[in-house]
Amino acid sequence: MTKIALLYTSIAWCILDFFPEFFIHLFNSEEEMLLLGVLALHIYFLGFFMMAFQSAGQTTFISLGMGKYATFFSLFRKVILVIPLTIFLPNLWDLGVCGVFYAEMISNFVGGIACFSTMMVVVWRRLGKLNK
Repeated sequence: MTKIALLYTSIAWCILDFFPEFFIHLFNSEEEMLLLGVLALHIYFLGFFMMAFQSAGQTTFISLGMGKYATFFSLFRKVILVIPLTIFLPNLWDLGVCGVFYAEMISNFVGGIACFSTMMVVVWRRLGKLNK
Protein backbone atom coordinates (compact mmCIF):
# COMPACT_ATOMS: atom_id res chain seq x y z
CA MET A 1 0.00 0.00 0.00
CA THR A 2 2.79 2.40 0.87
CA LYS A 3 4.53 1.81 -2.44
CA ILE A 4 1.35 2.44 -4.43
CA ALA A 5 0.53 5.56 -2.41
CA LEU A 6 4.10 6.80 -2.84
CA LEU A 7 3.89 6.21 -6.59
CA TYR A 8 0.54 8.01 -6.84
CA THR A 9 1.59 11.03 -4.74
CA SER A 10 4.92 11.29 -6.57
CA ILE A 11 3.21 11.28 -9.97
CA ALA A 12 0.67 13.86 -8.79
CA TRP A 13 3.49 16.01 -7.40
CA CYS A 14 5.45 15.80 -10.66
CA ILE A 15 2.41 16.73 -12.75
CA LEU A 16 1.69 19.73 -10.51
CA ASP A 17 5.35 20.70 -10.45
CA PHE A 18 5.82 20.55 -14.23
CA PHE A 19 2.44 21.95 -15.27
CA PRO A 20 1.28 24.36 -12.56
CA GLU A 21 -0.01 26.88 -15.11
CA PHE A 22 -2.58 24.37 -16.36
CA PHE A 23 -4.11 23.97 -12.92
CA ILE A 24 -4.08 27.68 -12.16
CA HIS A 25 -5.81 28.39 -15.49
CA LEU A 26 -8.68 26.14 -14.36
CA PHE A 27 -9.60 28.85 -11.85
CA ASN A 28 -8.01 32.09 -13.04
CA SER A 29 -6.28 33.44 -16.16
CA GLU A 30 -4.85 36.69 -14.83
CA GLU A 31 -1.11 37.06 -15.40
CA GLU A 32 -0.37 38.18 -11.83
CA MET A 33 -2.27 35.23 -10.39
CA LEU A 34 -0.32 32.92 -12.68
CA LEU A 35 3.04 34.29 -11.50
CA LEU A 36 2.14 34.13 -7.81
CA GLY A 37 0.27 30.85 -8.14
CA VAL A 38 3.15 28.97 -9.73
CA LEU A 39 5.44 29.75 -6.79
CA ALA A 40 2.70 28.90 -4.30
CA LEU A 41 1.98 25.53 -5.94
CA HIS A 42 5.68 24.65 -6.05
CA ILE A 43 6.10 25.32 -2.34
CA TYR A 44 2.78 23.87 -1.17
CA PHE A 45 3.13 20.57 -3.02
CA LEU A 46 6.85 20.06 -2.41
CA GLY A 47 6.15 17.60 0.39
CA PHE A 48 2.99 16.09 -1.13
CA PHE A 49 4.62 12.69 -1.73
CA MET A 50 5.16 12.40 2.03
CA MET A 51 1.38 12.11 2.43
CA ALA A 52 1.81 8.52 1.26
CA PHE A 53 3.47 7.72 4.59
CA GLN A 54 0.78 9.54 6.58
CA SER A 55 -1.92 7.69 4.67
CA ALA A 56 -0.24 4.29 5.08
CA GLY A 57 0.20 4.80 8.82
CA GLN A 58 -3.32 6.04 9.45
CA THR A 59 -4.92 3.32 7.30
CA THR A 60 -2.93 0.64 9.09
CA PHE A 61 -3.91 1.98 12.49
CA ILE A 62 -7.59 2.10 11.53
CA SER A 63 -7.43 -1.40 10.00
CA LEU A 64 -5.95 -2.83 13.18
CA GLY A 65 -8.53 -1.19 15.40
CA MET A 66 -6.08 1.42 16.66
CA GLY A 67 -8.15 4.46 15.75
CA LYS A 68 -6.66 6.55 18.55
CA TYR A 69 -3.29 6.53 16.76
CA ALA A 70 -4.92 7.51 13.45
CA THR A 71 -6.84 10.33 15.09
CA PHE A 72 -3.77 11.57 16.92
CA PHE A 73 -1.64 11.75 13.77
CA SER A 74 -4.39 13.48 11.83
CA LEU A 75 -4.64 16.11 14.56
CA PHE A 76 -0.86 16.20 14.96
CA ARG A 77 -0.29 17.17 11.35
CA LYS A 78 -3.13 19.65 10.90
CA VAL A 79 -3.54 21.15 14.37
CA ILE A 80 -0.27 20.74 16.24
CA LEU A 81 1.96 21.42 13.22
CA VAL A 82 0.09 23.41 10.57
CA ILE A 83 -1.64 25.96 12.77
CA PRO A 84 1.46 27.17 14.68
CA LEU A 85 3.61 27.04 11.53
CA THR A 86 1.01 29.04 9.59
CA ILE A 87 1.01 31.68 12.31
CA PHE A 88 4.77 31.95 12.83
CA LEU A 89 6.46 31.16 9.50
CA PRO A 90 5.18 34.21 7.58
CA ASN A 91 6.97 36.42 10.12
CA LEU A 92 10.26 34.51 9.97
CA TRP A 93 12.93 35.46 7.44
CA ASP A 94 10.42 37.73 5.66
CA LEU A 95 8.65 34.70 4.17
CA GLY A 96 5.32 36.49 4.08
CA VAL A 97 2.56 34.53 2.35
CA CYS A 98 5.08 31.87 1.28
CA GLY A 99 5.40 30.95 4.96
CA VAL A 100 1.82 29.69 4.88
CA PHE A 101 2.68 27.34 2.00
CA TYR A 102 5.88 26.19 3.71
CA ALA A 103 3.78 25.29 6.77
CA GLU A 104 1.90 22.68 4.76
CA MET A 105 5.07 21.31 3.21
CA ILE A 106 6.82 21.00 6.59
CA SER A 107 3.77 19.35 8.16
CA ASN A 108 3.69 16.79 5.35
CA PHE A 109 7.30 15.81 6.00
CA VAL A 110 7.15 15.80 9.80
CA GLY A 111 3.66 14.28 10.01
CA GLY A 112 4.39 11.61 7.41
CA ILE A 113 7.64 10.52 9.03
CA ALA A 114 6.15 10.55 12.55
CA CYS A 115 3.04 8.60 11.60
CA PHE A 116 4.81 6.00 9.49
CA SER A 117 7.64 5.50 11.99
CA THR A 118 5.19 5.06 14.85
CA MET A 119 3.14 2.64 12.77
CA MET A 120 6.21 0.55 11.99
CA VAL A 121 7.25 0.36 15.66
CA VAL A 122 3.74 -0.37 16.97
CA VAL A 123 2.83 -2.88 14.24
CA TRP A 124 6.17 -4.70 14.38
CA ARG A 125 5.84 -4.98 18.15
CA ARG A 126 2.30 -6.27 17.81
CA LEU A 127 3.28 -8.75 15.07
CA GLY A 128 6.12 -10.00 17.23
CA LYS A 129 3.65 -10.84 20.01
CA LEU A 130 1.40 -12.68 17.54
CA ASN A 131 4.26 -14.88 16.29
CA LYS A 132 5.12 -16.22 19.76
